[in-house]
Amino acid sequence: MAGTVITGATDGGNLLAAAASSRTIPVPRALIIIIAGVFAGPLLFGTAVASTIGSGIADYSRLGPLLLGAGIVGAIGAQSVAYFARVPTSGSVALVGAMVGSLWAGPGLAVVHWSGVEKVAFALVASPIAGFAAGAFVYAVLIAALSPLSRKAGERLMRLQYVGIALQALGYGANDAEKTVGILTAAAVVAGGASSFAVPFWAIVVTALAFAVGLMFGGLRIAKTVGNQLFSIRPQHALAFQIAAAATVLGAAAVGGPVSTTQTTASAIIGVGASANLRALHWRTAAKIVVSWLLTAPIAFGAGAAATELTHLLLPRG
Repeated sequence: MAGTVITGATDGGNLLAAAASSRTIPVPRALIIIIAGVFAGPLLFGTAVASTIGSGIADYSRLGPLLLGAGIVGAIGAQSVAYFARVPTSGSVALVGAMVGSLWAGPGLAVVHWSGVEKVAFALVASPIAGFAAGAFVYAVLIAALSPLSRKAGERLMRLQYVGIALQALGYGANDAEKTVGILTAAAVVAGGASSFAVPFWAIVVTALAFAVGLMFGGLRIAKTVGNQLFSIRPQHALAFQIAAAATVLGAAAVGGPVSTTQTTASAIIGVGASANLRALHWRTAAKIVVSWLLTAPIAFGAGAAATELTHLLLPRG
């Protein structure tokens, strides 16, 4: 569960970015909305993403618990590096990269289900592009809708940010959080606690609780990086990127596409900033975020491989 706690800090920080930077929603209230949405996401939108991660990358019921554990440890290591460096990273990229790395160092890449990896890779590449485009589009539409309104009417409209952050949290629960649910379910299958890959309710509860712990104790640090360090976020910006990110992630979850909420949210913020004022956007910070995404996969791959080698040193090969 350490990995999910770290994910709660890193990915949860992205969800908290709007409230922390625009100050439209009090942070404690935003925390409650996010945690409730993460818990409700899998219940409302199904567990297709959990199945993709838990059984679509490799058959761990045949490969055994050590390789599954090595993949998880590798992902935790990669995310820990990102957390202490105070840069947002994708838990999805870290998890899949570490899983493939651990298999490469063990039985070899022949056991990898490449169709599942390709599905994940496509979704992860597409999500930043979709997030950026949706952020720019939604902001343009929102500004057009606000222009004929009085200031007081516009301020009332900004209360829709409560809906925006709730939808964003539901999207996270239906997508990113399900990756942890999928790993827990795979572990239950490997341990013999389940006869087939069917997501148990307890896996959703445990994931939501671990996420909540990470969000409450570390999410605000990441939120500050993703928020006003990109540009000065105001309520209209926050509402636009929340709607854009939520629409992208929920759309992917509906078809079982495991996108990255982290990447989608940050890309939506950049899209909104570019649409609002290209010069005001801090491109150096944006570039730092993109570089961290690009580095996550090889770092996680190496960490997963190292975890497998460590198990070979500590335990006899079966």
